[in-house]
Amino acid sequence: MIYVFLRSLLSPPALQILLVLAGLACLHRQRRWWGRGLITLALASLWFMATPWGASLLARGLEGYPPLPLPAALAAGHWQAIVVPGAGRDYAAPEYGGVDVPNVWAASRLRYAALLYRQSGLPIAVSGGAAPGEASATGQAVVAEAAIMAASLQRDYVVNVRWQEGGSATTWENAAKTYALLHPQGVDRIVLVTQALHMPRALLAFRQAGFTVLPAPIDAETDNARLPWLLRLAPRAERLLFSAQACHEYAGLLAYRVRALMN
Repeated sequence: MIYVFLRSLLSPPALQILLVLAGLACLHRQRRWWGRGLITLALASLWFMATPWGASLLARGLEGYPPLPLPAALAAGHWQAIVVPGAGRDYAAPEYGGVDVPNVWAASRLRYAALLYRQSGLPIAVSGGAAPGEASATGQAVVAEAAIMAASLQRDYVVNVRWQEGGSATTWENAAKTYALLHPQGVDRIVLVTQALHMPRALLAFRQAGFTVLPAPIDAETDNARLPWLLRLAPRAERLLFSAQACHEYAGLLAYRVRALMN
């Protein structure tokens, strides 16, 4: 919990708020250049990250894998399974009778996995548990995210899941524990479905675990290219969310590269 809180403080917009507070403290102590500089940096970076132009620039360093051109040819390419790592949940969704459901990121992965399943016939594996100490709205132990994703695929897309890995809490653990589940069954060539922003970190983790991986990225950033220049510079809340996720992925990718070197 403390780790998640500290990580939030180092991501926008909390990071910019801290910079403004630091700038105000400098002004209070008559350090005007430092104070003005920190406040200007905070506001400029907040504006940049909240624009389609800024979000697009941040995405360029992560979204390097193209979408699958011919999903129907997956089986012919000797790929053996479609793997979907978890992305989080919405707790006690009232429209679903108060049960946990995949959040918007996870739901997007499942939608595309269902499409690939119908076009290729490859079996699906889902991976995701619960964060340490995580509890449901009623205080009970939470259902593994893998079970929630499997239920969504069955309910929303009439697609059965062959494998569920429900003991992992991070992308690194998704990869290691999914490999431990699938490798004994002779499965090590997988199609990996996740957001384009998340793909570099996920690909590193799953290859490090032992898989041969075909990236199947989704949800690439497209807003900037379709907008006129003036609107590309207009701040929008959803672009700030996208930029915050990109910053998280850059930090996570660096940490995973260090971890891979140490293994």
